[in-house]
Amino acid sequence: MDPGPSMTESVQVEPLDHLRPGARLLRPRGPFHARTGIELMAVIDGQRAHALDLLILDLTHLTTFGPVALQIVVQIATELHRVDVGLRLVGSEQTVGSPLTVAGVRSLFTLHSTVGEALGAQTST
Repeated sequence: MDPGPSMTESVQVEPLDHLRPGARLLRPRGPFHARTGIELMAVIDGQRAHALDLLILDLTHLTTFGPVALQIVVQIATELHRVDVGLRLVGSEQTVGSPLTVAGVRSLFTLHSTVGEALGAQTST
């Protein structure tokens, strides 16, 4: 049974076991800075104890997505890949896709426009 959504200072966590066992939705809020990254990594580490096998990172509510956010998202992707946990990004092409492209890391991610689309995707990226 899902314990329901929870919130750190800048990250909302929502279990999606009722839709797909092992899935979690993370929604960072406000500016994405180093503190957000630290919170995200701590939340992800905590969720791995709950049979996490898919993380959906919803970036649609961010006010900024700059170099720090890029670095953190790449670090998250690298760590999740290492432990065989899928990652799916949700966000707009303009806000998230363009910076990923400019940074040269777009090929590492499939960007979904909605959480529902990401949840239903067959890929593990």
